[in-house]
Amino acid sequence: MPGPLDGIRVIDVTTVLLGPYGTQILGDMGADVIKVEAPPTGDIARNMGTVRRPGMGGIFLNANRNKRSVALDLKHDSAKEMLRRLVATADVFVHNMRPQAIERLGFDYPAVSAIKPDIVYVGAYGFGQAGPYRAKPAYDDAIQAASGLASLFAMRDGTPQYVPAAIADKLVGVT
Repeated sequence: MPGPLDGIRVIDVTTVLLGPYGTQILGDMGADVIKVEAPPTGDIARNMGTVRRPGMGGIFLNANRNKRSVALDLKHDSAKEMLRRLVATADVFVHNMRPQAIERLGFDYPAVSAIKPDIVYVGAYGFGQAGPYRAKPAYDDAIQAASGLASLFAMRDGTPQYVPAAIADKLVGVT
């Protein structure tokens, strides 16, 4: 039985957990998700958590189920052209790069919408597109610390502790 997103194509240019977790849900609901990974090693999450086979860690396999994958080195014009051709066939484009990085690659909203004007464009920015922290990378532990979440789980001596799960990534991915 087809899912509610059957017939929807998603181009997934995300890494680690926030983006892959969100697009995994879209794939679970029937969307055709094409994950774009950088060669030669792909998403750095491939070797996170329990890894029985190199590049096939449990965290990666779970967050990237129901997806197809393609390796494209977006620093090369030929790979960028391949991604542009994929975008032209897509309904949704998702990335979790910093605003400056996606713009430098040529896949910010103006560039992507010029290829496919009706595309749903999702930029999952840890610290937003504007403001003093916009250029900072946003890993789960950095978000837990910056938001004060780690202080809610402080030890008796007041030392902040991280929640023992990638809670910020998962909450944003689900949302």
